Amino acid sequence: MSMRVIVAGTAGRMGREIVSAAAQMPDVTIVGGLVRPGGATGDNRCYESAGTAERTATLSDGRSLLAAADVLIDFTTPKGTSAYAKACAEAGIAFVTGTTGLAASDLDELQAAATRVPVFYARNMSLGVATLLDALPAIAAALRGFDIEIVETHHRHKADAPSGTALALAEAIAGGLGVVVDDLASFGRHGIAPRQRGEIGIHAVRGGGNPGEHQVMFASDGEEIRLSHRSFSRRAYAEGALRAASFVVGRAPRLYGVEDLLRPG
Repeated sequence: MSMRVIVAGTAGRMGREIVSAAAQMPDVTIVGGLVRPGGATGDNRCYESAGTAERTATLSDGRSLLAAADVLIDFTTPKGTSAYAKACAEAGIAFVTGTTGLAASDLDELQAAATRVPVFYARNMSLGVATLLDALPAIAAALRGFDIEIVETHHRHKADAPSGTALALAEAIAGGLGVVVDDLASFGRHGIAPRQRGEIGIHAVRGGGNPGEHQVMFASDGEEIRLSHRSFSRRAYAEGALRAASFVVGRAPRLYGVEDLLRPG
């Protein structure tokens, strides 16, 4: 049976990419799209499976769409994500989100929804980043005492800095070291700022159309290791989101993440 998907933010860059990726998957059907009130759909329109009626709506007008779907995929804004999580919980369908920059209150909304429906949340949906996050704790523990720096680069339009992925990488490293990342993170440097022992440097670069690049450096006086991930397009995130949707549909209500995707059970 084909998985029935609604895409939030269908007029956005990620929304369009998800719709395009889904068109190449015979086991996925886009049954509708949600746009912000007053938002234009641009060249992207989502149709019901019969292919005859346009099914793009705002959330306030699109409750009937939710009843026709198995999962909603969201890459919008923190405010939108909270609203979509609540709507999915009320409709009884799975929710997948890759929105970054979520505040504590937004995460609370995800947790609340996850008591009623399966919710998948990841700050980066690519399989490569998921694998890197999985490996970093062991690497950090083995290289204890090395200086650690994270540099991330994104397109000029990205709103949050540092990226959610950079923060997730720092958290994975801190977990391997048995420390709290907030106690050690140094977000860029300015003026006289010598490196402090044990800190994790995190730096954001913005420019051009780069869809996402992350590099982690472990360095001692005698050697250096660099681990990097580079996205060539948003397709990796779109395919990852659809993979996450396929994983989470039909599962028990709770909050799922990339670690569950790598080790299903």
